[in-house]
Amino acid sequence: MLFTTDLISLAVKKLVESYSDDSSSKTSSELSEEATKAEIESRILLSGAKVEQELAIARRIDSAEEVEIEEYYDTTGKGNIGVTANCESLSAGIGGEGRKVTKRVIKFKGCAPINQS
Repeated sequence: MLFTTDLISLAVKKLVESYSDDSSSKTSSELSEEATKAEIESRILLSGAKVEQELAIARRIDSAEEVEIEEYYDTTGKGNIGVTANCESLSAGIGGEGRKVTKRVIKFKGCAPINQS
């Protein structure tokens, strides 16, 4: 886990250095392209960090004597657009609704020896 943290911090440091070296001589389209690349790279790094986190939790579950997990996830969204026209009037409307519920509690108690086969 320490190796992954070091790798992520090194990648971020290199990104910052590469964009701050000669960004004043670049055009706006070049800067926009680099910003898009940086955003994609950061999403990849974030995805990798989430995978590492889940793997660490799975390892801890394997070695714990008692595990309590309580998770809730609900992401709901609705949207609509409407237009009504007749001879005398025109009306348009936009509506939206969103809801987000997130809760994650994982508790570990004790540490059992890990048996690998």
